[in-house]
Amino acid sequence: MATIVVGGLTLSYVDEGAGSVVVLLHGWGGRAASMAPLANALRERFRVLAFDLPGFGETSLPPEPWGTLEYASFVAAALAGLGVQRASFIGHSFGGRLGIWLAANTPELVQSLVLIDSAGVKPLPTLKRRLRTAVFKTAKALLRLRILGRAGPALQERLAAKLGSADYRAATGVMRASMVKTVNEDLTHLLPRIGVPTLLLWGEKDEDTPVADGEKMAGLIGDAVLIRVAGAGHFSYLDNPAYVQSVVIAFLDGVLGEARR
Repeated sequence: MATIVVGGLTLSYVDEGAGSVVVLLHGWGGRAASMAPLANALRERFRVLAFDLPGFGETSLPPEPWGTLEYASFVAAALAGLGVQRASFIGHSFGGRLGIWLAANTPELVQSLVLIDSAGVKPLPTLKRRLRTAVFKTAKALLRLRILGRAGPALQERLAAKLGSADYRAATGVMRASMVKTVNEDLTHLLPRIGVPTLLLWGEKDEDTPVADGEKMAGLIGDAVLIRVAGAGHFSYLDNPAYVQSVVIAFLDGVLGEARR
């Protein structure tokens, strides 16, 4: 792993291979190593950059709660610091959010985009979800009462452990606040602004970001194709690595080969 200082934060990253640049953006709770199987397959043909995003792996924590804008801007600044002017981006889940933002807002930087089980479409609130959220918010408000004294924070953590998602429970401090900020962002309005070739890969059994999200994204992005990965869940690139790697390589070879003509 190499390091570079970006905006006062120390970024830890992998830089392997040679040729056209492909940037790998991991999901929430992951790190550069999470994308290693895909990176290993790509580095024989491309220059692969994989980041530990701020707050994950060995990279510094963000100084305050960050959302998609701050994370994506950090990635753009990191690439500028590394002398990269244009790249293809592969984002899994949370990393897909960043790819969407970059493709919509910095088209000069993005040559092509691969979204794997990507986040970015805010789920419709089911009755169960609405009730759970209401209970959680009400309980949090009650637990802030001064009458609870020092017991309040501990009780809040117990509440999070009982009602929060696994990612929410694992996050603390600025990262928990960043997660809450990020998951509440709907990026649907950015999708029609993506003008680069886009491949969407989706586990047909994904329960975190269901394939319906991929269908919606494919319908809103002008030059997009959606491929379902049979039998795979939210981590389709790990559930069926050989298939996903072959599809991604074929896509990138097609896009980058066409660009060189």
